[in-house]
Amino acid sequence: MVRRGGSAYRPSTAPPDAAVINNLPGLYPVEDWRVCYWAVQDDGSLREYAVTLQLPAGFAAVCPKVWPGEPGCVLRVRRWGLGVRPSLLEQAGFDPVGLLGPETSDEVLMNVYFAATHFDLPGGFVIADPDYLLLLFDPEGVLKGSSAWGISYLGALAYLTSGGRVASDFQRIRREAPRLYREAVAELLDCLRG
Repeated sequence: MVRRGGSAYRPSTAPPDAAVINNLPGLYPVEDWRVCYWAVQDDGSLREYAVTLQLPAGFAAVCPKVWPGEPGCVLRVRRWGLGVRPSLLEQAGFDPVGLLGPETSDEVLMNVYFAATHFDLPGGFVIADPDYLLLLFDPEGVLKGSSAWGISYLGALAYLTSGGRVASDFQRIRREAPRLYREAVAELLDCLRG
């Protein structure tokens, strides 16, 4: 069966018990950030996670403090994890050419930029909506990013129940028809639990 939703809905490659995520260990100095999020398990149950992400040193200085629900340095939340804004790397003084040398191809440099800012997270199907915010804290514990606009709980349940045929975030239904949203969540949970 062909799965829909493209890379936004691919499964995470993070080990289920990962506590620290660094896609390029030892390549550059890092800061330990903390991401707190919710993930939907295969049976539809929710589980809360907290994982350390190692972002390039200097990132905290260029990412402003935010309130819950404001994106800040969070670019996007996907089923597999999250991406932070690669555009902040230059402001933070991150220089992959200095690390890898001037002969490094553009393709390799782009891979380094994305590996430094996009992280697969453990735990199943990562979601982010106003009921289940993703929160990203800098090394001092200051909220520097959050998301309420990833795939909703209903979106994850619909994807799991349909075997990947339904790939939608269902954020509009959650906002405009909350009662229908809650009823759909209950129905899909019944389907998943047999």
